[in-house]
Amino acid sequence: MNLKHLETFYHFCRFNSMTLAAQRLNVTQPAISQQLSSFEEECGVKLFYRETNIYKLTDIGESIFLLSKVIFSRVEQIEALLQASRKPTIERLRIGTTKDYASTLMPDLVARFQNQCPSIQVQISEGNSSDLMARLRNRKEDLVVVARTNYDSCFKSFRFAIVELVLVARPDHPLSRQGMISIKDLCGELLIIREHGSGSRDAILKKLGKYGVKPSVIVESGSLSFILAYIERRMGVSFVMVNEVGSELSKGILKKIDLIEGDIRFPADIVVLRDQPMTDPIRQFLRIAIKKRDENFLDEPCQ
Repeated sequence: MNLKHLETFYHFCRFNSMTLAAQRLNVTQPAISQQLSSFEEECGVKLFYRETNIYKLTDIGESIFLLSKVIFSRVEQIEALLQASRKPTIERLRIGTTKDYASTLMPDLVARFQNQCPSIQVQISEGNSSDLMARLRNRKEDLVVVARTNYDSCFKSFRFAIVELVLVARPDHPLSRQGMISIKDLCGELLIIREHGSGSRDAILKKLGKYGVKPSVIVESGSLSFILAYIERRMGVSFVMVNEVGSELSKGILKKIDLIEGDIRFPADIVVLRDQPMTDPIRQFLRIAIKKRDENFLDEPCQ
């Protein structure tokens, strides 16, 4: 079967006109007539009959026309798909970041990126480090910004920043009145930290474990607002990023407690899939992030 002849048959039946079929296929009317005759000959059965100068389909002709509708509707879908794929698309960059970093590290970085790459659409999503790594693995994010951990071999990380957590409490908390304290003084204290899966939570517990510190109670929450409200009402202590609580510190609602051992510091990384193609938006974002890192005098090399 000649598929070009089938196409001619389809359009002739569709318009019920050789003239319109010829216009649709950009050929002459005699060419349509010749192709229809050839198609009928190829099929070996009668597809048409004339009745008062009008072509009508036989039963088998009608069946072939109905099937050809299915075929050429798929062809039209393919043509539409190809046409859409040729149109310029908006480039976008999907970034996953922790709740802490979304309000502290990311605004300046994303602003720099958008200033230099205004045509690239940025999509930000938030979550804890564990959830974000899962989203990256499932290719729901192009890159994520998380606290450093032990990464699987499928990930590639780039050093971005050093995160510093400070200990805060109400000004009338007993530890706030002592001036500088040791981290060991936190034994038996009520500690409020981020939820399971948070990179900052892991860094805090690792630091406490290093000195054998066991708080009396640990309250976990994914909400900074809850953590701060809980400190105000229950006299607990918490490790937070200092620029998250700048307003509360300046107003005297909270007080920073200095530790002899120093504040908790750990790296924040930008992580991508190792086998993921390095698209231009990802490459541009990494270039800007690494430049920002170097401006902050972070001399540890990227992994």
